[in-house]
Amino acid sequence: MRPTLSQTIARMVNPFFIGKTARKERKPAAAYPAGFKRVTEVFDRLGQPKILGDPIAKPGGEGCVYFLKDKPDILVKIYHPRKLEGHRAEYREKIEAMIGIKDEFRDFPVCWPLLSVFDQEKNWIGYAMQRGIGAPMRYLAHAVAYRKHFPYLDRTLLLEYLVSFVRNILFLQEKGVFIGDYNMLNFLCDTRSDKVTMIDCDSYQIEIEGKRYPCPVGSPDLTPVEHHDKDFRTVAHTKQSEAFSLAIIIFECLMLGRHPYDVVGGDDPVTNLRRANFPYKRGNTGVPKGPWRNIWTHMPLRIRKLFIETFTEGVNDPEKRVSAETWLAELKIYHADMRAGKYDKNINPLKKLVKVTPKAEPKGIEEDETENYVD
Repeated sequence: MRPTLSQTIARMVNPFFIGKTARKERKPAAAYPAGFKRVTEVFDRLGQPKILGDPIAKPGGEGCVYFLKDKPDILVKIYHPRKLEGHRAEYREKIEAMIGIKDEFRDFPVCWPLLSVFDQEKNWIGYAMQRGIGAPMRYLAHAVAYRKHFPYLDRTLLLEYLVSFVRNILFLQEKGVFIGDYNMLNFLCDTRSDKVTMIDCDSYQIEIEGKRYPCPVGSPDLTPVEHHDKDFRTVAHTKQSEAFSLAIIIFECLMLGRHPYDVVGGDDPVTNLRRANFPYKRGNTGVPKGPWRNIWTHMPLRIRKLFIETFTEGVNDPEKRVSAETWLAELKIYHADMRAGKYDKNINPLKKLVKVTPKAEPKGIEEDETENYVD
């Protein structure tokens, strides 16, 4: 599809402009939505009152998260009354099951439920948790927003965030916990370190004493095909299903927010995902215009092969998906090679790739199968 005049002008001003598919940076809420009733006080199990401060953001689909007034490092999530209507016992059972194993996550960067909270009539309405610190990973994986939220970002630090993130995934899986609903707004990257903190954990799939509590939500563009067109409350997430979502998150971070199934001249990403139409595989076309192919070709060949394997054969064969353990090992190798100067650290690599041959001078062209680049 030919770009419109306004898109052409936008690309001239900003080479990272990617048209209508670009995700807009989330802005703070200017006002509460109609019908929203702010909560100012909650009670613990013993009836002791706690005063709430301001909401940390605009209320979400399930509820609203507040600061605890005298302890700003503690947050309180209050579910919307309409969400609890007819389901209060179900919500409470899962949250209190999570609270029952909270000590297993005490030293782990996850905002796990810590205790239940009640209203004045002793009705269960939500839970308290530790506050997470950092900027959402969505800003890290954004061609423009990273400049504001991560001004010192380079690909070395980007890889350090990804290594921390994959370690978190592996730790959770060891505990029988699966994220299910991968949402980069729920992974906070500490701008003072490489730490990644997981928030909004009450939707996670957990299994305690033989009972599985499902992840009831999800997004098709981050979900493997075997879970499409199903009620997420009936889905059982596994290491293989999580591997597909994890690969998309890693790809989007390395590619500044570009979804692996964004295809020029193709269908929407979800349709392309179902067809395993991954535009970056060898011989394929449809790579979006812009810096994406340059970024792609600057990745190590071994990393590109992992993406190709997962996003083509791995779509319909879960055993072909690259595991979290393999991603952790390969990202650590990539990071070490980058620190050794083997790869360009710039978020937008500056050097063009050239194929090095003993009999020919480099011609300065991009070569998809090139492992390294030269100056």
